[in-house]
Amino acid sequence: MSDDKKKYTLVSMDENVEKEPEFYYSREHRLSRASPRVRELNSKTSKMSVAKRIFGSRGNLMTFVLIIITCLMLTFVSKYSRAATELKFGGNTVTTTILKEGDALIMDITKQGPKTGAAYSGEVEIAVSPVISKSSVGETPLVFYHRVYFTQAGYDNFQISLPFDNVEKEFILLLRTTNEQKSVKLRVKQ
Repeated sequence: MSDDKKKYTLVSMDENVEKEPEFYYSREHRLSRASPRVRELNSKTSKMSVAKRIFGSRGNLMTFVLIIITCLMLTFVSKYSRAATELKFGGNTVTTTILKEGDALIMDITKQGPKTGAAYSGEVEIAVSPVISKSSVGETPLVFYHRVYFTQAGYDNFQISLPFDNVEKEFILLLRTTNEQKSVKLRVKQ
C-alpha cells in the first residue's frame, strides 16, 4: 500500500476551485495570422437575410427558379390533365370518369356517402354531351340522358355505356336532382 500512495498524489477539491483552466486556442491569435479577407468576414456580426441567401449567388438563384417552375408545372398538369373529377353533390362525394374500352366509351360514376350526417338518396338524372368544337358551331349537339338511383348505402358504383364515337375526347356531364344541379367537364381516360 505504501507504493500506491507514492505513485499517486491526491488533490483535494478545494485546491482546484481557484485554479483557472488553460486554453491553448486563441481566436485573436488565429485571426492575427489570417488573410485580410478572413478578418473582414469575421468582423461582420450581422446575419445574412433570407433574400440575400436566395439571391446572393447565381447557383442559389437558379435553384430557386427551378423550384418555382417545377411547382407551376405540377400544378398545371394536375389541374388540366385530370381524367377523373370529384365533386360534392347532395352531401355525397361523386367521382366521375369516362374510360375508353376498345371501341366503347364507358362512364364510371362512384358515389361515396359522408361518414356522418345525412346525404341525398334517390333519383339522379344524368345528361352527357360532347364538347362543341369551333368547327361544329351551329350543329345540334348529341345529348345522352340516363337516370341512376343513389341509395342510403355508403358506396354506390354505376357504369354506363355512352353512345358516342371514340373520336370525342371531352364531354360535359350534368347531374340533376329536384333540388340541385351540377355540371362538370370530363376528359376521356386512355
